[in-house]
Amino acid sequence: MGENLMAEPFVLFDLAAENQQQVMRALAAAMDQEGRLLDQEGYVEDVKSREAQASTAVGMNIATPHAKSVHVKTPSLGFARLAKPIQWDDNEKVDLVFQIAVPSPGQGDLHLKIISSLFRKMVYPEFLEKLRGAESAEEVIGLVGQVS
Repeated sequence: MGENLMAEPFVLFDLAAENQQQVMRALAAAMDQEGRLLDQEGYVEDVKSREAQASTAVGMNIATPHAKSVHVKTPSLGFARLAKPIQWDDNEKVDLVFQIAVPSPGQGDLHLKIISSLFRKMVYPEFLEKLRGAESAEEVIGLVGQVS
């Protein structure tokens, strides 16, 4: 797949956020600083409009906000472990967030492949325990492994 989806600068620990917008913006900013985005604000708007269609809270206190966007340069997967759980939608509180950025057009269903790869791991409680206890970005990247 070429460049790795995950990089240390967009693996965030103890992120202090009051709401999903702040989480999305923090992860987008970290991706942008690494040159992964063409337009940070445009990408955030695309993630928000995707979220408005249907919540990306997926159970187990995890959310997977994502967008296929013309504002993305390089496929990327950001991760945030929140300092405290936040209300993501009407039903669910979230403390782990995987945020996906995929260029459009040209990447086909890459975002769906990333999500399904994450879901296959999330069904294992020990995977989530290790994510919640991880102490370094390398540890998280190693746990997530090659998703796609």
